Amino acid sequence: MSNVTAIDAYSKNKIETLSQLQVGHQVVGAALSQLKTNLHILFSSDNRKTRIKAFEHALLTIYFLQKGLDLSKGGDLEKKLFQLYEFCRLTVVKNDVDKCIGSAEIKSCQNFISEINGAWAAI
Repeated sequence: MSNVTAIDAYSKNKIETLSQLQVGHQVVGAALSQLKTNLHILFSSDNRKTRIKAFEHALLTIYFLQKGLDLSKGGDLEKKLFQLYEFCRLTVVKNDVDKCIGSAEIKSCQNFISEINGAWAAI
């Protein structure tokens, strides 16, 4: 393998890796935005069917975000994020579709996710 071939292979791999990281970053950002929106709907919507849909989407999104954390490699940040997502998941389940309107706990989750979303967007 010549030096030129090795450099080309390395450059191609680097570009693909950076592209995958950028896509992954965008997917997590979209998930955080979606979760924020669904929590807002749970907190404020008078339409029960809309809340049911937001309830389902919020739980699926939380699962996605938790699943995306690498707890074996990660440090305190990943563990804290997992705990925060778990708190939000339990809060959504506890408040259910009918008790979430105006819930201070749901609003707290919305605020936490909003802060994380803002920080994620700044990265």
